[in-house]
Amino acid sequence: MSGPSGKNPFRPGVGTRPAYLAGRDAPMRRFSALLRSAPEQPANMRVTGLRGVGKTVLLGEFERIAGEAAWAAGFLEFAPAHNEDAAVVRAIGDLADRVTHQVIRMERIKAALGRAGRVAGSLGVTYNEVKVTFEPGMVAGSVDLSARLFEVVEVAVDKGLTGVVLLLDEAQIVRDDRTARGDHPLSLLISAVASLQRREIPIGLVVCGLPTLTGNLLRARSYTERMFRGEEVGRLDAPEAAAAFTEPLKGRDVHVHRDLVDAVVEEVEGYPYFIQLWGAELWDAAVVAEVDDFSVELLDAARAEIDRRLDIDFYEPRIATLTPAEQDVLLASAQCPYPPLATVTLYEAIDKTPGNINVLMGRLVEAGVIYRVRKGQYEYTAPKFREYLLRRAS
Repeated sequence: MSGPSGKNPFRPGVGTRPAYLAGRDAPMRRFSALLRSAPEQPANMRVTGLRGVGKTVLLGEFERIAGEAAWAAGFLEFAPAHNEDAAVVRAIGDLADRVTHQVIRMERIKAALGRAGRVAGSLGVTYNEVKVTFEPGMVAGSVDLSARLFEVVEVAVDKGLTGVVLLLDEAQIVRDDRTARGDHPLSLLISAVASLQRREIPIGLVVCGLPTLTGNLLRARSYTERMFRGEEVGRLDAPEAAAAFTEPLKGRDVHVHRDLVDAVVEEVEGYPYFIQLWGAELWDAAVVAEVDDFSVELLDAARAEIDRRLDIDFYEPRIATLTPAEQDVLLASAQCPYPPLATVTLYEAIDKTPGNINVLMGRLVEAGVIYRVRKGQYEYTAPKFREYLLRRAS
């Protein structure tokens, strides 16, 4: 036996599409239906889920589906620096510029190749007919954002496209300040899009992020529960997880033992990122050992490297920017009963005042490490995070 040959078929990474995408047909169909119903029905979707469930991969599929349906799509991943009114105006404005250039470029390519595009259309409304309302105190450039979005849709429709859809990842980062005098970037964004959609301008908005995104939207605008179609991306069921692991190995001249498949499915708990990581490490272990059998023994040999890579690539970046006090609370939380993580148990597990712990828990929510299930109860945003904390503590 010489071991498997060729490239590793598994692709653990941020937003990297796996060789075989399992269990996501339903949300993709629902997104297609949203586009077909627009602009009479707003093409808005709220995609939420834990780390590692494949939300960013799903956004990539949405971008492909939009293109096939003659919609221009713009993808943007929010960063903490975007959580201000002025920053959102700049970021979305830059995104609109990129989409505009993309539409014009594709039109030129089609013309150069002699391929006729769709018949150009018209919005049938001018920007002066759009009524825009913003929260008091928002930056002066707020109205400019709505106008910029109108312009990019106008260009897209003029070039024969149906409309424009914005795909915004890590959207839980952008949230309104709880005080009237603070920034309200989320309300600003929603207002700009909603004002256009009320006049049936063909613009869609997909916001994607951690479970905290839902609460942020509801606090931003009272009507958001009706503005967005909710899509919760969860774990794969056992048959889907098994297919995601075995399909990339087909035709690779390896023998996959059934008990290995069962063991992997049990360990990864249905999380797509884990399936890719387990598979990638098993493949590399088989290459090193020069074996063609993917067995439970091979998994046992690879497990230490799986844990090491999981910690370095998936977990440690989540806490690298936390303060020592925030990390202390996290490490103490691993000693508490879970799930859920109750603050009353933390009060007993760590030598800090309840008020201090509550403040630190709020910061951990803002950092995207935990999310509130209900008052006084929290869960980690990354699966198997408690096991990582226990490894780190030891």
